[in-house]
Amino acid sequence: SSTTPRPAVRPASPRSMEGRPTRRPPGRPGRPVPRPHSAARYRRRRLAALLIGLLLLVGLGLTGRILLFDVGFADIEQVQVNSENPAASATGAVRTEDVVKAADVNLGTPLAAVDTAAIASRVAHLPGVESVRVSRTWLHTVTIDVTPRVAVATVQTGQGQALVDRFGTVYPGTPPPGLPSFTFGAVGPDDASTQAAISVLAAVPDALRSQLLTVDATDTAPEAPGQVTLGLTGDRQVRWGSPDRSPEKAAVLMPLLTQPGHVFDVTSPDLPTITR
Repeated sequence: SSTTPRPAVRPASPRSMEGRPTRRPPGRPGRPVPRPHSAARYRRRRLAALLIGLLLLVGLGLTGRILLFDVGFADIEQVQVNSENPAASATGAVRTEDVVKAADVNLGTPLAAVDTAAIASRVAHLPGVESVRVSRTWLHTVTIDVTPRVAVATVQTGQGQALVDRFGTVYPGTPPPGLPSFTFGAVGPDDASTQAAISVLAAVPDALRSQLLTVDATDTAPEAPGQVTLGLTGDRQVRWGSPDRSPEKAAVLMPLLTQPGHVFDVTSPDLPTITR
């Protein structure tokens, strides 16, 4: 049988490949080469962003200004007074109407424009106010939180009977029932005798307070200021002495008062005495 010869396959010469277009593998499209950003172009973009942000802030500010000040969106409609010590307010030391009058807040004015520091200063001048804090309660309220003075005793002054608070401040007011009277002069927050008397009052047992009528504090010697004497019902006296060791003196005094006597001396709680 005869066999037909096959033509030989010649390898492509390097020259035959020249000039032919290069084919990319399928599925991998060509990517554009990114252009490098110039410094000037970056600065222009940044400046544009800053200008846009500034315009937004100005727009928001103008909108807020119009809402808060021009169209009455947040005008003052009421003044709210809160007392941090209702018991003290009940004695007449600080009345709500007096606080509102002293605050002098103009209703209908923008809440954002109110001067809270000025209001607090005016209210603080009321005699019965110990401290005050003023704040805005959005959208229409000025809130005044008042801490009234707490009276611990009374004192006789040139203008009549006055109150003494826990710091020794003397101020006018109607004394509640049951307060003892300070019977010494120069009562005030900077007076050593006043501070000694207040310290002793804080240590007096609750069971004894209903029997307490007067508190006297004298300087018997420069080295022993504020010697305190308590006047009790039944023409009795308690010589307390200085405020030192007051808890021990209070503990000794109560059993001592169960005994008959006129003067009960606990200046030295280790050696208490009774004078009949």
